[in-house]
Order: sequence, then structure tokens, then C-alpha cells
Amino acid sequence: MERGPVEILFLSMAEDVELGDLAAVLRQPVESGVIRIIDCVLMAKDTGGSFRALDLEEAEGLPAELSGLQIDANDLLSDADIETFATALEPGQAGLAVVYEQVWAREAVGRIRGVGAEVELFLRVPPEDVDVAFASAAR
Repeated sequence: MERGPVEILFLSMAEDVELGDLAAVLRQPVESGVIRIIDCVLMAKDTGGSFRALDLEEAEGLPAELSGLQIDANDLLSDADIETFATALEPGQAGLAVVYEQVWAREAVGRIRGVGAEVELFLRVPPEDVDVAFASAAR
């Protein structure tokens, strides 16, 4: 199966962030076909430092806010990945790790290969870095 570029997005937030709001943000590009969520893990570190993680595509009885979010049944995030994310969370924070395919790029990658070229580097620049670069360029 031909695939587009795959990325990992890790979000951190206060534990009281509304999951429904977050799911709505993710649902829009999924339903419009721009991305495909391949793996998704919700995690939290309570104020005592205890950590828990929930693999959303395998979980039963998801919170209503997350039901209906289309997630493929894959386990691409390893225990080591989850552990890395856990260290980034402060007590009282939650996190969401999302592995997603850039569906829009699938056809482009196929066409690039069709003309005999290969994608050698795919780099995502964080929005904060883009803001700094544009601000520097404007001077």
C-alpha cells in the first residue's frame, strides 16, 4: 500500500482540557481526508506523579467526547515512545500522541517516484520556529 509521509504530534495540556474540543480539532482534517490517524494514545500524570496511558483505537468505553474519531488499528507507538512522552508531562498534565499520515501527500509521493525521483528529506518545522523565521526575515 502506498503511503504519504507519517508524522507524530504530541500535545500536552492541563488534565481539565475538554477532550471534546480536542477531538473536534482532530476530527475535521480526518473527515475531510487530509490526514489519517494511524495511532493515538491519551495519557495523564496525576498530581502525585502516577502515569496512565490509554491506546484510543483499542480502548473500550471511550469518553463520549472521543467516540467516533476515526483511528486505524495500529500500534506504531512503542512503550519506549510512551515513556518518552511521559517524561515530558508535569504532574497534573495530560498528553495526546497522534501518529498520522499526510494523505494529501500520498499521491504526490507516488507521482514523484513515477518520474524517477525519491523524497530524501521530509522535515516539519514547528509553528513557533516559523514565526521566529518570518519575524527575522521582516527586519
